[in-house]
Amino acid sequence: MTKRGGAKHGGTRRGGATGPASGSSAPTLPAVAGHGPLRLRRLVANPGFIAFTHALIAINAVALGVEALPGVAESFESLLEGLFAVSTAWFVIEIALRMLAHGRPLAGFFRDGWNTFDTAIVVLSLLPLAGGVAIVARLARLLRLLRLVSGNDLLKGFVERRLAAGPHLLAAAALLALSVYAFALAGFHVAGGVLAESAAWADLPSALRSTLAWSIPVAAPALPAEGVAGTAWQVALGATLLAWLALTVRGLFGKGERP
Repeated sequence: MTKRGGAKHGGTRRGGATGPASGSSAPTLPAVAGHGPLRLRRLVANPGFIAFTHALIAINAVALGVEALPGVAESFESLLEGLFAVSTAWFVIEIALRMLAHGRPLAGFFRDGWNTFDTAIVVLSLLPLAGGVAIVARLARLLRLLRLVSGNDLLKGFVERRLAAGPHLLAAAALLALSVYAFALAGFHVAGGVLAESAAWADLPSALRSTLAWSIPVAAPALPAEGVAGTAWQVALGATLLAWLALTVRGLFGKGERP
C-alpha cells in the first residue's frame, strides 16, 4: 500500500512538471501566437503596443481632416508633416515586428487576411516616396483610414459577418461614415487641395457635402476634377458604396458566422 501510494505521489509530481500545480507560485504565461522569438511575440501581443498603434491610426485620421481645412492646416503644416513622417516609420516598424514575431514561413502570416490587409496598406503608402508626387503622397495617406477597420473589433465583425443585427447596423453606419469621410478627403486633394478652384471641394465641410450629394445622388456638384482623375473618384465611390450595401445586406440576411 505504501509503495503504491508513493507511486501515486510521484505521478502527481510528474504531472506537475508539465504545468503549474494547484497552489504553485509559478506564473502562467499566456499563449502567444507565432514561431518567432518569445520576447518579440509577447511584445506585439502586448496591449500597450497594440493600443499605441491604434491610437496613432486614430490621430492620423484626425490629422488628415485638419489637413483639409486650409485656414487651420497652414498654422500646423510642420507639425502635420512631422506626424505623418513619424507615423509612416512606425507603421513600417510595426508590420516588420509582427512578421518577425510570427517567424518562418511568412506564408502563414499572410494566410490571415487582416495581416495581408495591413501590410498592403503600409506598402502602398510607401510608394509615393519613390516618386515624390505631392498629390499621390496625400492620397496614399488616406489609405491609413482603412486600418481603422482592421484595428476595430466592431468593424472587423461587420466584415466577417459575426455580429448580431443591432451591432451589425451600428458598424454599417460607422463604416459608411468612414467611407464618406475618406472620399471627401480624396475629393479635396483631387480638386487641388488648398488651391481647389471649385467651392464644392475647397475644404473638408464642402467636400463632405459634395460627397454626400454624389452618394445619393441628389443635386450633385461637379466632380472634383475633370478627366480620368474625376471619373476614377466617381467610380471608386460607387464601387465602395455598392460593396458596403452588399456587406450590410449579407450580414443581416446571409449565413454569416455568429459568436
